[in-house]
Amino acid sequence: MRSVKYRGDVGKFLMEMENLNIHARVTGIAWRKMIQDELPVDALRRLSHREYVENVEWLEAVRNAT
Repeated sequence: MRSVKYRGDVGKFLMEMENLNIHARVTGIAWRKMIQDELPVDALRRLSHREYVENVEWLEAVRNAT
């Protein structure tokens, strides 16, 4: 999963990460950290304005912020 890089298409990036995560089953902070490490700083700033409890809700916010 660490080999997947964000290259401007957040939909493709998240799809690849989610597909790989089917087998790895990473959740919570570790899952979010793996994705955040690849996102642009501007997207991270937009995400920091709100707290997200569920990973599904957070992933949707990532799609919208990026």
